[in-house]
Formats: sequence, C-alpha cells, structure tokens
Amino acid sequence: MKVKTLAIAVVLLASGASLSAYGQDALASAAQVVLESAPPIQMKGRIVAIDAAARMLTLKGRRGNYVFVAVGTEATGFDELKIGDTIDVLYKDALLVTANKVKNDPGIREKIETVTYAPGSAGYKASRRIEVIASVLKVDRIHRLVTLRGATATQTLTAAPDIALDDLKTGDTIHAVFQSATAVKITSAASRQH
Repeated sequence: MKVKTLAIAVVLLASGASLSAYGQDALASAAQVVLESAPPIQMKGRIVAIDAAARMLTLKGRRGNYVFVAVGTEATGFDELKIGDTIDVLYKDALLVTANKVKNDPGIREKIETVTYAPGSAGYKASRRIEVIASVLKVDRIHRLVTLRGATATQTLTAAPDIALDDLKTGDTIHAVFQSATAVKITSAASRQH
C-alpha cells in the first residue's frame, strides 16, 4: 500500500507543476498524500513564536534547530500555549515539493506563505504552503533531506520522491516550495505536571 501511495503522490506532483489555482490544489493534494503516509516525529522544543490566527508555532529544538508547525483543530490546547513554553509535539514533517535553482542570485531571501485546502482523512483540511528563496546548506541524498537557510531561519526538509537531489549542491540558491509540518498532538510541560 505504501508503494502505491508514493506512486500516486509522484504522479500528482508531476501534474501539479503549473502555478495556476488548479496546479496549487494538485500540489497541495499530492503533498498531503505523502505527508499522511509518513510516520509522525516526536520533538521536545521551546515555543519561540506563535501565530494564533494561522495556528502556527515556531519551535526551537534542543540542538538549536527550528521547526515551523501548523496546528490543526484536532490538536487540543493550542489557545493555552505561550511563548517560552516547553512542549512535546508529535508532528508530520515538512515536505519539500519543488526546488528550482535561481539564476543570477541577488542574495535576497524571501518567504511567501499561503493556505491551501487539500483532501484529508476527515474531509478537507488546511495546509500551509510556503515558498522561499533560500540557500542550500546541506543535501543528504541517502535520507532525502535538504537543509535550507531562508529569510528567517534554517530548516531541514524531507524531499518529495520526484525531486532530483543530484542537481542540488551546497551553496546553491533555490526557489523552494514546501508544505509545512503539521502537529498531530501537543503536550505542554504544565499539563504533564497536573
């Protein structure tokens, strides 16, 4: 079943190449399929930023890594979280869906964030689609991980199956599109003490 899901995701990703509204929906749907098939990751981190309107958290991990996590309505306790809280979060990792080299690099990094709606296991759910102009810091071809330094932070992303990692190298400037990490469960240190 997993191979079939990945094959469907590759076909959907290939068909979502255009940046029209239809293309964005196909890209979001394909990314959602791949994200839902991946196992969740557990992390303990400190909240360094909260975007309540977008239900987004920025977490700083023990090793100084930053993770940007969209918190769905199924994850309870979001409204009680504060900057500085240490939490345990179970999340689906961010997925890099496109990575195109930028010619004539102006050295300017930028970030554009949009909300897309993709079919999920319980109807449609919101997904954060983020576009960045970023520098490639590291490419792990074995584990299909790409570390990018963007406008506001450095983040390691899992590359979608159709991204040719052989074309990327440290120092490249790329236009990257990724679906943000999505929290499945959040437990704050305060709630564990009670």
